Amino acid sequence: MRVWDFPAGLAATLVVLIHSIDARSIFSTSPATGGNLLREAFPVGNGRLGAMSFGQPSMEKVNLNHDSLWSGGPFESATYSGGNPSADVSRSLQTIRDTIFSKGTGDVGSLLGNNNNYGSFRAMANLSVVISDIKSYSNFKRSLDLTTGVHTTVFTADDKRVYTSAVYCTYPNQVCIYRLSVSGGSLPNVAVSLENQLVPSNLRNATCGVSFVRLNGVTQIGPPRGMEYDVLARLSTGPLGMPISSCSTSAPGTMVVTGSAYGPDEPLNSFSIIIGAQVDYDQKKCNPANKYSCKNDLKPSIANDKVTAAAATRLESKLLIGHIQDYQSSMNQFNITLNDPWAKSQYPAEAWKPLEKRQYDAADGGSYVEMLLFDYARHLFICSSRPNSLPPNLQGVWTEQLESAWSGDYHNNINLQMNHWFANQVGMGNLQEALFNFMKDTWAPRGRETAKLLYNAAGWVVHDEINIFGHTGMKQDAKWANYPAAAAWMVQHVYDHFDYTRDLPFLQQTGYVLMRDVATFWLSQLQLDRFSKDNTLVANPCNSPETGPTTFGCAHFQQLIFQLFETTLSAGWAVNDADSTFTTSLDVYMASLDKGLYIGTWGEIKEWKLPDSKGLEKQGDTHRHLSHLVGWFPGYSVAGFQDGYGNTTIQQAVATSLRSRGSGKADENAGWEKIWRAACWARLNNTEQADFELRYAIASNFAANGLSQYAGLDGPFQIDANFGIAGAMLSMLVVDLPAAYRDTEKRSVVLGPAIPRRWGPGKVSGLRIRGGTTLEMTWNGNGVVDRVSITKRGESVRFYSKKGLLIGEI
Repeated sequence: MRVWDFPAGLAATLVVLIHSIDARSIFSTSPATGGNLLREAFPVGNGRLGAMSFGQPSMEKVNLNHDSLWSGGPFESATYSGGNPSADVSRSLQTIRDTIFSKGTGDVGSLLGNNNNYGSFRAMANLSVVISDIKSYSNFKRSLDLTTGVHTTVFTADDKRVYTSAVYCTYPNQVCIYRLSVSGGSLPNVAVSLENQLVPSNLRNATCGVSFVRLNGVTQIGPPRGMEYDVLARLSTGPLGMPISSCSTSAPGTMVVTGSAYGPDEPLNSFSIIIGAQVDYDQKKCNPANKYSCKNDLKPSIANDKVTAAAATRLESKLLIGHIQDYQSSMNQFNITLNDPWAKSQYPAEAWKPLEKRQYDAADGGSYVEMLLFDYARHLFICSSRPNSLPPNLQGVWTEQLESAWSGDYHNNINLQMNHWFANQVGMGNLQEALFNFMKDTWAPRGRETAKLLYNAAGWVVHDEINIFGHTGMKQDAKWANYPAAAAWMVQHVYDHFDYTRDLPFLQQTGYVLMRDVATFWLSQLQLDRFSKDNTLVANPCNSPETGPTTFGCAHFQQLIFQLFETTLSAGWAVNDADSTFTTSLDVYMASLDKGLYIGTWGEIKEWKLPDSKGLEKQGDTHRHLSHLVGWFPGYSVAGFQDGYGNTTIQQAVATSLRSRGSGKADENAGWEKIWRAACWARLNNTEQADFELRYAIASNFAANGLSQYAGLDGPFQIDANFGIAGAMLSMLVVDLPAAYRDTEKRSVVLGPAIPRRWGPGKVSGLRIRGGTTLEMTWNGNGVVDRVSITKRGESVRFYSKKGLLIGEI
């Protein structure tokens, strides 16, 4: 381990540091309500399954979700095409391009598709647990322990006994657990059922059997028959054996657990329920060989019986131990400690309430909220992104509706990307396997068809909005739909995963193929700029995401394509790609590629290549997206490959653009737009502005349960800012830009570019750096890094302070 203490000196010594992670939890003293579930409840999950406890004591409910339960797609339409046209429309591209190069703008109407049978992520069921004979309660508290991933509810009933329920979802056993216990004597009779009152009765069937209740359902009767699902709540074997239960004769589908069955000498003071859920979706079947069916031939009930039976034979205490070990294997990879003047380890959900109306400052102890939200981001990622799951969607893996906001899908022009900003840096890169498998299994197969039908291109392409069935074609509005740059942005995460971990087998077997095929697509699409006549290659047509006209050479596209080509060359070198024709083509094209970096008449980074006389670059445009700054953050084609981070002129232009774009309130007032701004300011070493945007997002968009909301606090819930806040905080801790393909200089990393004073003294451990290094660092009350320890040495790198002081090197 290499350690630097400074500014007193740069002496290196070997030390052994032992860390203990303080228990951190978030709690509330009032029940979560069904009407405000995603503003009040605390979520748990295991990747595939998500759960949220809510409702009054003695009448608790657990909202249950499965990541793959969707309406629409091939399950509900035999002719579902993933948004692709029925015939080749690529012949219209030439006319579209000619018009745009002639007039500067045009339209892509002939390429637009539809959202027929697009579908939506939807709620699966509620587990209902009703304790008999309880009429009132006191001392209520529900909490989520972020060191164990266990949700606990405690209250004192009118019988003077303390009742405790726990909910968690275990990845090793692929089930969720509900445990109920009482402090003395036997539990009263407890009624357990499964319900989904949102769907018509002919689409669901609740039943009760020996020691279990079950809910079967289907999204539509058909033809074709919709997606089938099965939810099973099975009693677990306890210390006294299987609890005695019976099926209610007055409430069909309800199981009654008999609390007094064993008599006073052997009280049943606790029992557990194993909850499993399965659907007949299979992402491995979303390909031409399976006619894009996305359907598993195994009945969900058969798979569910097997999984829940295996878990139910084990003592719940053993399941809990396995869950905690698995959860902490990810959670304990990283730790952040910020100065906490309140010295709290548990944080009430009500702490957010005063923040809704004002900005907080150092005197308010705001850093404890940020420390909590950082851990919360990691908890949510563990709960919603696992190797056998889908990646977290716009709502993670939690919803209470049949029609989720924005379908609960994947928006690929910032939102899905923001979900993954932080994972590699905190040792959770392996959990991104869900994303990489999803791209490989659903995007690439249908995306190859899209590339051919819309662009007459090899490789694969996707556009902005994606469902779980691989909707890779365009939708209906060019501002949102004309976005073939989505895949170029997404494979940044592929390259970054390799760059941080140096996992060469991943790059060889999965990553490079994805990158190469996307680069192949763009090699065929670049056009010589006939409008500017500057001999550069540009994308035509393009739309800067969700704004402006259809034109050519959008800064957003050009920056991403440049980054794609550079990283693909680096990845090709790493895997020793023998196809020199391909790599040479990348080299040749990149030499003429427009890099997407122009400074306009009022000092801004231009969003469009069209001359300023066209009036597109408007000062005070407060659009929520920072699309023309993608190469600054989270990308690096401007900040790194064009040396923008070390170039005062570019820095000033980025700052001018950020000031013009506003604070992130005037347009939609979403949480993620403020978080994006915070990260961009941090990369400018601007502590004051980065800190302001971070605090502004928390004060404006984070609800009482810590989940981020769209449109201020009006909702709906959108999880990207929950993940993004960890990424933004990391950008305040470190600037770590990748090396360009031909860069032979030792890389430089800046530590502490934008640490607020109120965070100090503080420390992090387990921070990953590109090239495979892991480090610990501390900073003082001025936010200045004063100690660095290398706990795992990777590739050579120099560490600098934000003022350019050399801290040390490896």
